[in-house]
Amino acid sequence: MKKVIFALPLLYSINAFSQQTNETAKEEIQKVFHTYMNSVINKDSATFCSLFALDSVSFYGIADTATANVAVKQNPRFKIILKDSYRNFMHWDVSTKMKLEEKFNDVQIWNDNAIATLSFHYSFWVDGKESNWGIETWQLMFDGKAWKIMSALFSFDDERIKPDTASK
Repeated sequence: MKKVIFALPLLYSINAFSQQTNETAKEEIQKVFHTYMNSVINKDSATFCSLFALDSVSFYGIADTATANVAVKQNPRFKIILKDSYRNFMHWDVSTKMKLEEKFNDVQIWNDNAIATLSFHYSFWVDGKESNWGIETWQLMFDGKAWKIMSALFSFDDERIKPDTASK
């Protein structure tokens, strides 16, 4: 009897994982992606935070060379590497009265039904004006029920220093 009780959860978990194909996984990852973008626009912190696997997910940005060179001249304390968290980002989004939006193109998804990499060109807009842009990449994992973001890494160019030609 103990063997049967042990085997049932194992069979259910195998069934949950076996239902994903590369195409259905890609569709589910795209839903996570679009939910993320809509959560930023709608200032929906609960939905936004539910997309992440852990509280300690990596959330890093790095300034492009042109942006970094100008920024360091203006402020020697400028940090080229931005270490942040998704919670801090959403807290800022919710607390500001400014309209924030992340626009994107050239979305690429690579997955094997357990882990995935998503990359895209983004531009970040504040009150209808482009603020910064770059390339962003996410690492995701499938926990047996849903795809969750494990890390986000992005480059950033200041639109005033190096104009974005890809989104225009």
